[in-house]
Amino acid sequence: MLGTAQGVAEVVPVSSSAQLVLLPWLLGWEPPPDRTGFAAALHAGSCLGIATATGVPDRRTLALVAATCVPAAVAGLLVADAVEQRLGRPPQLAALLAGAGALLWAADRWSPQERPVGPREAGWAALAQIAALAPGVSRAGATLTALRLAGVERAEAERFCRLMSLPVTAGAAVLTLARSRSLPPGSVPGALAAAAAGAAVSRLVPPGRSATVPAAYRLVLAAAVVVRLHRDRRPRPRKDVL
Repeated sequence: MLGTAQGVAEVVPVSSSAQLVLLPWLLGWEPPPDRTGFAAALHAGSCLGIATATGVPDRRTLALVAATCVPAAVAGLLVADAVEQRLGRPPQLAALLAGAGALLWAADRWSPQERPVGPREAGWAALAQIAALAPGVSRAGATLTALRLAGVERAEAERFCRLMSLPVTAGAAVLTLARSRSLPPGSVPGALAAAAAGAAVSRLVPPGRSATVPAAYRLVLAAAVVVRLHRDRRPRPRKDVL
């Protein structure tokens, strides 16, 4: 289940990192014993699936994608672990899910659709990938928001976002797995499910769709967290001792 959700979230801007924390917490599932290693395996699988379903871009696009990797890679090496530890709790994830989702919806709805992706637009998307280090923001959501705010046409913005996600996500996943002594339990079937879901969604959901549905999903998930937190904080009725 988590592998399928991961594969979908790498294509649709709903934040795979937030789902990996919140879905087990909300549904009462047993969390993975090594969440970081398990998430890396799912990331590797989803990247493989998306890559198999994505056509080979031209040299200009490849050069732009390569350039966008640098800021996120440097920031990831310097602060990724600290950011995840400070911003990985359910209340923070809910706030980031809702805020980034609302910004994505507004950018997609009201931004013009007239520009192709050039160096300036790719530069904004590269900086947006740094914000996606915070769990709940979503790499696809942050880069798509930046490109739409820069005026890039919706379908081209989505295609470029999918290409951008591959090298940084795959590189971080491989580096994390290389540091692990062994694969976490369930990571292989999870990675296969993520690969299948990533490939299927990449083929079935063509670029150019409105961001309303993923933005609404993010808000619903954030609302579910708020409801759960409120329920957990309510005082339980005391039982009278006879």
